[in-house]
Amino acid sequence: MPRSLALPLTLTLTSKPSPSPSPSSSPSPSPDSHQVNASLSAGALVADGGSGAATDEAHWDDQFIKLVGPEILRKPLRVLSAADAAEWLREFARSFLLEKKRLTSPIEIEDIEGGATIRFLYRGGSGYSDFDSPETADDRYAASKAATSQSRAKADGALTLVAEELPGSAARVRVSRAEMDDGVVIKEMSETAVLERLAKELDALEKARERR
Repeated sequence: MPRSLALPLTLTLTSKPSPSPSPSSSPSPSPDSHQVNASLSAGALVADGGSGAATDEAHWDDQFIKLVGPEILRKPLRVLSAADAAEWLREFARSFLLEKKRLTSPIEIEDIEGGATIRFLYRGGSGYSDFDSPETADDRYAASKAATSQSRAKADGALTLVAEELPGSAARVRVSRAEMDDGVVIKEMSETAVLERLAKELDALEKARERR
């Protein structure tokens, strides 16, 4: 019988600090930011021959997905399907547009396949103004999608929140950094707020579903 193989691997990518911008350059990054860096910790390979077992190639393909962005959270789902989780992620992302749940950095929200993108904006262009007026939920949702093309030039990095259904295994949620162009820095405080709330509220949702 094939045996399990555990190969610990850590790969770290760190960018050099960008030079200080001149007074005439683009707006400065938000104060909760740090220099771009990435790390990968690969999990153990499950031996072939069992239910949902991974092959060497499939395992490493999945592990190296963590470098895209890079990925900063991978959470398996106990109860929710990927489709249910994707819809929940869209509602979760839009909740950061509400007055008492805003992040340190201004944002806009875009629905994507499998979930949503939380896009950070330069402080010169706030993504909140459309959500302060007394509009319906449908109006606010439409405004969030329309804002994408209007504020693209002011984008300052993003997070993608997606739910995935994998063959032979449970669905999962992944959060990755995105749109990390040269000079874009990590919004540490905002990322922490997103990840902590996501883990807490997703656990609560799954526990509620389990009790049904």
